[in-house]
Amino acid sequence: MKIFLSCVLLLFVVAHASAQTEQTGWEEFAPEGGGFSMLFPTKPVETITAKPIYTMHSFTTTAGRATYVVSYTDYQQIKLGPAAFLAANRDRFNKGLQAKLVSSREITVDGQTGIEFTSENSAANIRSQLFLIGKRMFQTATVVFKDTDQTREVNRFFSSFKFIKSVRYLTTPSSGLDALAYNRRGMRPATYANRPA
Repeated sequence: MKIFLSCVLLLFVVAHASAQTEQTGWEEFAPEGGGFSMLFPTKPVETITAKPIYTMHSFTTTAGRATYVVSYTDYQQIKLGPAAFLAANRDRFNKGLQAKLVSSREITVDGQTGIEFTSENSAANIRSQLFLIGKRMFQTATVVFKDTDQTREVNRFFSSFKFIKSVRYLTTPSSGLDALAYNRRGMRPATYANRPA
């Protein structure tokens, strides 16, 4: 799956490679039902990809010589343990960008454990974070061309990521009162998962 996100991100980067988009002011972004909030330098563009085994929502924008993306993906089933699952998606993501892994470490945000890694290819430096809560995976990523330094902006982007504790459903309840309440809210179906603590 992350090979697909890598391809989308790569196409977005190439399409905006010559654009010097002005940053008009950072704004908080919190899509309904996403379970997170984050600062973006410009308004992101949403892409929804629905497959039999997952549904992915990605939000992407470019500012200066950098591309910023955050996504969440709801899976029907996850067969690997959390650490192995995140590592596998990290490696697929790098493969899609033809990037070499530079560093990888465990991190914690709002009590949720994930991984942060840096990579590089011939054109850009890449930084990304991955988290798995229930059957939902979150990913944040930046791709910055090597001919520029946007360290301050990249740090601001990542440090702004927060889980929204009021969002209960990271995947859909299938039966009972939870399902009834969920459907009344007009949200799409899938399996109940624990919210962030």
